[in-house]
Amino acid sequence: MRNSFFFITLLTGIVQSIAQAPSLPVDLRQHNLTEFNSSLLSPVFSLDRNQPRSVALWSRWQWQTIDGDPTTILLNYTQKFTPEMAGGLGVFQHNTGVFLNRGGVLNYAYALELSPGIQLAAGLNLFGYQRQLADDRFQINPDIIFPQFGESNDFIVQLAPSFRFQFGQFSLGMVVENLIDYNLSANESQVSANGNIFMGLAGYRIPVNLFADSGSSFLQPTLYVKRLPDFDNQVGITTLFSTPRFWAQAGFNSFYGVSGGIGGRFFKKFSIGALIEYGTQSDLRDQDPSFELVTAYTFGPQTMRKKISGFEEKDEQEVLVDAIPVPEEKDIPDTEQVESEALKEAAALAAAEKVRDSLAKIEETKAILKQQLNRRKQRDSIRAVEKRQAEMLAAQKKQRRLDSVAAARWEQAQKDRAQRVQDSLREREAELAEAARKKVETLKTAEKREIVTPREGEKYEEAVNEEGLEPGYYLIANVFGTKRYYEAFMKTLRDKGLNPKSFYRASRKFNYVYLGRYNTIREARQARDSKFNGRYTDKTWIFRVVEK
Repeated sequence: MRNSFFFITLLTGIVQSIAQAPSLPVDLRQHNLTEFNSSLLSPVFSLDRNQPRSVALWSRWQWQTIDGDPTTILLNYTQKFTPEMAGGLGVFQHNTGVFLNRGGVLNYAYALELSPGIQLAAGLNLFGYQRQLADDRFQINPDIIFPQFGESNDFIVQLAPSFRFQFGQFSLGMVVENLIDYNLSANESQVSANGNIFMGLAGYRIPVNLFADSGSSFLQPTLYVKRLPDFDNQVGITTLFSTPRFWAQAGFNSFYGVSGGIGGRFFKKFSIGALIEYGTQSDLRDQDPSFELVTAYTFGPQTMRKKISGFEEKDEQEVLVDAIPVPEEKDIPDTEQVESEALKEAAALAAAEKVRDSLAKIEETKAILKQQLNRRKQRDSIRAVEKRQAEMLAAQKKQRRLDSVAAARWEQAQKDRAQRVQDSLREREAELAEAARKKVETLKTAEKREIVTPREGEKYEEAVNEEGLEPGYYLIANVFGTKRYYEAFMKTLRDKGLNPKSFYRASRKFNYVYLGRYNTIREARQARDSKFNGRYTDKTWIFRVVEK
């Protein structure tokens, strides 16, 4: 009873000493983390945020005064091990206003591709930290023996799992920040029946065509709801605008208020940014603003490949070949009408080579079914003629018994008639095949005569076919000299829902990865300028194969 009295007296003194400050939740206050160290917000974010292979320092000064108010500091390293797996390791200090937590965090995340554009990811943060009293302004008399405060120096292990379902650019996820919260010093769990912290997140990434030559840009709003025990639920939204050169963000949290921040990237390696947050609740309006500062160093992209000797890379993730100059075109015949007519006639023959999406595949299937139907009709016609011949022969045999001479003449007449029918069918088939062949040759001759003059700044290369490639224009996405980097890039394109193809040039000893083949330079340029109909935003260039 006496020990309980002293414990209550000590706790009352601490509470009274901090009674002027608003009561704070025990969560990490990581709601503004978007560009770096965002795995603290949700463990699965280490898969596609944090600029994999980076070390970042984040600090939050709650209500402005350093060391006078609750603060949070995190130094974290993040790395992507494979396209499906990432992880990180960090150390942190977190001041809740009552307790000071110091320790480390281990992160791991894995993504499972259910189908193109659909992904299920799971992640985990494992915390281990020492907890002690953060406020020691209540000093006791050293001559009087007071009972020790029960939770003054404990070691806590905390487990925070998360899950995320992603469909295209939309994502929906959930985090349990303290699924397991165990005090190893006291050998007991710290989570009550109603003590778990849950957070649900929903986001959508919108690609933005800005600084495309340096990397990808996007705008991503994220809505979240956070359930805290003994506190009102937090509802908030953060919006991140990220580019290869800078990022900006804005947000609102129903407890902490509104926030805005900006950051820049320097020398493609170093990043620094700052954020300010103002309280909007009535009990927080008199508080000073909160500040956040983040610095990061990025070690470089993890595309698992080296630079190709002899080429300069404007971006470390792509290798482009300079265009070879072509003489100016002189007296080129107008092939627009020839191409239009020939393509209509040869659509069925060239369908298999022009398959780019599901609509083209459907058209190809229709053409194949039509050809099969025509062949079946021809076979049925021949069988019908043969059947009639058999019937006529039977009748001739019967007539031969009556008049052998008349039956012989009748039989010969019927054979001659059947032969004429078969000869007529063969001649018709030969005429159709010859007409199709001439149309295709006319198209190829027109393509072969076409002379291309590269536009200013246009990447273009032309070579005589030496590897058996079909003449035409190839939209090149990348060139590789190393097999494993080539295979990794092909997998990346397939993961984006594309159908890449490639060919090997023995004279250059490089693998060329292309998105599609076209019959004219106009079609190839249209595909390049439209970013492959918006499906591939990185740079491409045109490689032409000319028939010998």
